Amino acid sequence: MATVRPFQGIRYDPQKVDLGHVVAPPYDVISPRDQVRYYQQDPHNVVRLIAGEVRLSDTPEDNKYTRASGFFREWMRKGILRREPTPCLYIYRHEFVDPTTGLTHARRGILGVVELEPLGDGVLPHERTHARAKADRLSLTRAVEANLSPVFALFEDPRSAVSPILVAGMARTPELSIAGVDGDQHTVWSMSGTQPVQELAAVFRGSRLYIADGHHRYETALNFRDKQRRENPEAPPNAAFNYVLMLLVDVQDPGLIILPTHRVLHDLEGFDAPAFMRRLAARHDVVPRAGRAAVLAAMRERTPSHRVGIALGGEGRGGELPAFATVDIERRASTDPVSQLDVAVLHREILEGELGLQELLLEQERYVSYARDVDAVLDRVAAGEAQAAFLVRPPAVSDVVAVARAGQVMPQKSTYFYPKPASGIVFNPLDPAIRIVPA
Repeated sequence: MATVRPFQGIRYDPQKVDLGHVVAPPYDVISPRDQVRYYQQDPHNVVRLIAGEVRLSDTPEDNKYTRASGFFREWMRKGILRREPTPCLYIYRHEFVDPTTGLTHARRGILGVVELEPLGDGVLPHERTHARAKADRLSLTRAVEANLSPVFALFEDPRSAVSPILVAGMARTPELSIAGVDGDQHTVWSMSGTQPVQELAAVFRGSRLYIADGHHRYETALNFRDKQRRENPEAPPNAAFNYVLMLLVDVQDPGLIILPTHRVLHDLEGFDAPAFMRRLAARHDVVPRAGRAAVLAAMRERTPSHRVGIALGGEGRGGELPAFATVDIERRASTDPVSQLDVAVLHREILEGELGLQELLLEQERYVSYARDVDAVLDRVAAGEAQAAFLVRPPAVSDVVAVARAGQVMPQKSTYFYPKPASGIVFNPLDPAIRIVPA
């Protein structure tokens, strides 16, 4: 059901820049501190395009979007960026260290363009999107007229037809080999032969795509396409704006890793930790844990029940409660895949059921913020900067697929596929005059 095509991308010229100093993660995981670091790494770092600085002097004529457009065009004019001579697909191997285990993994996928279609049939989401983020990405896309970061999607390949094609392609000399400053290794091979491209296209025609990361980018691409269709009614179906840049990874790839995103409670008026814990203990199995290491070890255990880890601030505990505990919540018999997720149970039973924090408040992050670094989360609680932390276990890749197939979505920030594909490997130009060639 997915239409995947080669494209004539735009890439950094490795003779003019150090590729390891110009790539970066997607915009949504770049902190203010990261932004400064990437700005300093190289004057041509992709951060100037995807997450440019906001200035007090910004105007409608001079802002992060117009500056991104100016950088993009200037770098093209100077040859820092150059258009590929022919359309192709790319094999992208991303080697990294799992921060939870210290083990090295490699994830491989295919970079190509995919014909846009409404979400819900051939392309399935698993998370909600938010208007502010989509408006931001649409402004950037309109200014630069290019996909600057790929949507990260999963595909199914029950006959294992894709792997031999990738193995054959990776036997050749790579097009790019990038040692990132974060220690990750990015290796890229181009694939332009008719036979492998057609074979891959045939496989994808039989598979749905499940968005792993980049829901906002995909919906932005749909909005940009619709705008371009209105402004260019004569453009044919293979106009470039009808497609979006994607990284496609097999759902069975052993390098697919999902990290948990924990919840941090702060500034909730009237929060009474002892009363809160008594209510939890009356309904669920609450087990005190001896310390940080003990609660983290408990969160790694396999349990028949849902499990949530809790860390409580000293002031809120009043000295009568342990600093750490786990809460085991009995599973309900249900065919609803969302209800089987630990993070959904945390939201339903604790954040909403016990603390009264409804979905809108959680989305606004008024009392609950989200963080992936568990040590940083627990440090905030220990320092009195947060009232409590709720630790969760990550969903499995199979959970993501099941939720998407059911046409449902998880609570916000339920999945963090690690690591994100790098931005800056290749860009997809969306000028209305560009045509996407058949496979």
